[in-house]
Amino acid sequence: RKMAGRALLLAGAPGTGKTALALGIAQDLGPKVPFCPMVGSEVFSSEVKKTEILMEHFRRAIGLRIRENKEVYEGEVTELTVEETEDPLGGYGRSISHVVISLKSTKGTKTLKLDPSIHDGLTKEGVSVGDVMYIEANSGAVKRVGRSDAYATEFDLEAEEYVPLPKGDVHKKKEVVQDVTLHDLDVANARPQGGKDVLSLMAAMGKA
Repeated sequence: RKMAGRALLLAGAPGTGKTALALGIAQDLGPKVPFCPMVGSEVFSSEVKKTEILMEHFRRAIGLRIRENKEVYEGEVTELTVEETEDPLGGYGRSISHVVISLKSTKGTKTLKLDPSIHDGLTKEGVSVGDVMYIEANSGAVKRVGRSDAYATEFDLEAEEYVPLPKGDVHKKKEVVQDVTLHDLDVANARPQGGKDVLSLMAAMGKA
């Protein structure tokens, strides 16, 4: 806490371990603390001012934790079906018409018919049957939480993170936590997204 908000300058000859020490500190702080390495040659440019480059890297290195209460659909995936249709342009391929997904919680199961655009989020997160995930109702952003603990004894050793079956109803209010940097917010705010909150801006930026 005494170092919060302060800068630390490591000085020394080349090869003495300055970068290795900084990287070790960043890794010890955890994956949610941003680490932004750069070299001196990046600062010298005929197109961008040195102060602009340094300011961008500083903002990449400053992290924020945002908490918001959002309307979500959360549960264990018990069914995931991608419905396809003939290509409307008359090609030989097929296009996705909609996605059917069933989510289970401690209070029941709900089946949703989703827009094809949400399929990209499901694929990006690697969602499959048996995973616990949630979908934000207003933005369609998808987040995979982990594997249901009902499958915890499937293997003796694996790197999967197991989570319990979500409590309450599938459709509910949930506190969503997201770790971002000041640079992430700069990029999100540069794209007009009228009427959306901060996390929805970040989700829209991730889809682009």
